[in-house]
Amino acid sequence: MSLVVLKLGQGTWQSGFPTVMAQLWSEGQIVPTQWVGSLPAAPELAERYKQWQSLYAALNQRLNLRRSSLIEIEPEGITHVSQASLEAECHHLKQHLDRWFESDLFRKVDRRLRTHLAPVDEIRVLIETDDPLLRRFPWHLWSFFEDYPLAEVALSVSEYCQPDCALRTGAKVRILAILGNGTGIDIQHDRALLEQLPDAETIFLVEPTRPELDRHLWDAQGWDILFFAGHSTSQPDGTTGEIAVNPTETLTIAQLKNALSAAIQRGLQFAIFNSCDGLGLARALADLNLPQLIVMREPVPDLVAQTFLTHFLTAFSQGNSFYQSVRQAREQLQGLESQFPCASWLPVICQNPSVAPVDWKALAQAVAPNSTRIEPAGSEQPASGPTLPRRRTTLKLAAVTSLAVSSLVMALRWLGGLQALELTAFDHLMRLRPPEVADPRVLVVEVTEADTNQYGYPLPDQTLAQLLQHLAEMNPRAIGLDMHRYQPRGVGRAALLQQFQQHDNLFLVCWSASTDKNFAPPPEFSEAQRLEQVGFSDLLLDGTAADANQNRVRRQLLSYDPRVANAPPDCSTPYSLSFQTAFRFLYETGQPLEVNAENNWQAGNVAFRRLPSRFVGYQNLDGLSSQVLINYRSGQPGQRVTLSQVLNGEISRNFVADRLVLVGTTAPIARDTHLTPYGEMPGIWIHAHMASQMLSAVLDQRPLIWGLPQTGAVQWGDTLWVGLWAAAGAGLAWSVRSVKWLLLAMGLMLVILYQMSWLLMTQAGWLPLVPSALSFGGASVSVCGITKFKSTKFKKIKSSGE
Repeated sequence: MSLVVLKLGQGTWQSGFPTVMAQLWSEGQIVPTQWVGSLPAAPELAERYKQWQSLYAALNQRLNLRRSSLIEIEPEGITHVSQASLEAECHHLKQHLDRWFESDLFRKVDRRLRTHLAPVDEIRVLIETDDPLLRRFPWHLWSFFEDYPLAEVALSVSEYCQPDCALRTGAKVRILAILGNGTGIDIQHDRALLEQLPDAETIFLVEPTRPELDRHLWDAQGWDILFFAGHSTSQPDGTTGEIAVNPTETLTIAQLKNALSAAIQRGLQFAIFNSCDGLGLARALADLNLPQLIVMREPVPDLVAQTFLTHFLTAFSQGNSFYQSVRQAREQLQGLESQFPCASWLPVICQNPSVAPVDWKALAQAVAPNSTRIEPAGSEQPASGPTLPRRRTTLKLAAVTSLAVSSLVMALRWLGGLQALELTAFDHLMRLRPPEVADPRVLVVEVTEADTNQYGYPLPDQTLAQLLQHLAEMNPRAIGLDMHRYQPRGVGRAALLQQFQQHDNLFLVCWSASTDKNFAPPPEFSEAQRLEQVGFSDLLLDGTAADANQNRVRRQLLSYDPRVANAPPDCSTPYSLSFQTAFRFLYETGQPLEVNAENNWQAGNVAFRRLPSRFVGYQNLDGLSSQVLINYRSGQPGQRVTLSQVLNGEISRNFVADRLVLVGTTAPIARDTHLTPYGEMPGIWIHAHMASQMLSAVLDQRPLIWGLPQTGAVQWGDTLWVGLWAAAGAGLAWSVRSVKWLLLAMGLMLVILYQMSWLLMTQAGWLPLVPSALSFGGASVSVCGITKFKSTKFKKIKSSGE
């Protein structure tokens, strides 16, 4: 999950925000990626929101609202209002907000964020500000959240610290539910939902007195979730609010400060105020460093509050993340907006940035107070606890054991028994790498579902010819078309073929592994065109159709000798599409690809060394064709535009000039998606990764995937590395007598091995993680066995955590 923190800093709608800081935190990052921009003055946004607020209040004033009767805000100057006028104001507000974020002062920040984030990423966006009007603003209207469907926004104050608390220890999720003054609303619906939650212990306080509420908040067992349903409201300045706990008594957060602070210290993770106008409550709770809470930003109709709670608790208790549960529940409120306009605008998260959101599983599986715990290493007394028998093995025996274990592991690997595990570990380490910026030299033109709906599928030849003409006029260095065109598609065949005759930097694909003529080059192509303007689109898949988890694209086929391959003559080109386009691009830069003395492709001082039959985790490659591992970028390998954008003239010349352009269909109808280390990916984007890899290796010195030294298929570097870890495991078991210290040391060594493997992978190095871990653990356990340590006693010690 990624975290975006947007710090608005000092400023107002009237004067603008001169320093807007955007921070991007990704998993595993210690220091965030940061950009600085600014936002111009936008007083019309403030006025638009106030106008919307007045219309909303006027339209909803006769509904059953969960608002305290002690503070009422009458719509100013509004006598007649219709739902249509409110919807129009919503539209204008969103337009102004998007225009504000698209200003030149902020555009750089917006583009950098979008370059580093993918639409499939789960993203938390924190808006950090103390301004009451800014906190009320409906930030979810920003078009960013339309482009990133797994992103959700939250509010944060500018000053915060990490609360002195941890997850409460208990067998069930413990909820304190306050059912306050229910005059005019139905809060029994909320109670029924809470009673149905799995793995939860809910204590209900129905219209409690202040002493009763205070006493329960001080409960020594602590609470995981605090829930309130009833009437509430916030002061206009947004600094505080109050809840009606019973028909005659209202309380502010300040009046419950000590009790709430005690609850937070004892593990309170979040609160839900399913009541009206809760941002004042949220602001006061932020001063107590509550990790997170959900409130309604405006007065909320009773049915809307009930529906939101239903959807949120259902999603959250079923394992969805906190933020995704809120977004899903908020968006489902749109179904009520014919009756309750802007219902989906109301729920908002308020987050303490120093605390990570917790999920239901973590709350439900917290360690019970009577469970066995592993004490910190420093807490044990040197003389206490069982120990291994005194050393009866010699260092020589430990060395023999490590040699035997490492030999057994490498033999199992040589037979292919570890390949699936090693490739899975490779994928895992690849996904943990820090994000990279997109390759500025690569542009992908997607034929999206909207495009196929408009132009048809497959694309008519005339449409394709128009697209290629538009692109060619903007002077790219190479254009790769990942579409098969053996037979005509509608009208415009001659115009399409003419594009290939006029532009020798235009390349088409065929499928060399198929005997179906529909996947052959156009029969009108000359022999020269079949060789120079066609590239095969074949992708190398690991595994078999029955082994879906390993059936992934990890390797790039550059070229092969068609004389030694069983290729049909209709698709006999020896070069892949990615190779053809990269070859043309590099040729234009003065660094052409050539075959070196070792029969490998090389440009400048960069050689694309073909993979031998055995390479790190691979144990059964053909070793003949020119293939390399794909060093995928952790983000998009290039910029993206759509077919419609090009045909409608929305793309400038500078966006295409001197780039390598790839055109392909990403619409589901094409069924052109494949598994990769980064999940399912359209074929055109895989070709983009491969082409970008070649350009980046030659022009940027970005490394190709490499392994430890080997001679041909003899993996002597891997063998030495695995042997060293076996020796380390045997030596550790030989020298450490305490079982507790041995287990801790083994865990630490495995963490070090994992971190080294990850660190090398960030530099494109692939270490044999799985064989090393197996040899290390196997040698340690074997040496312990040789010392005749009783297995039953060992199991007892291990299960008790000693």
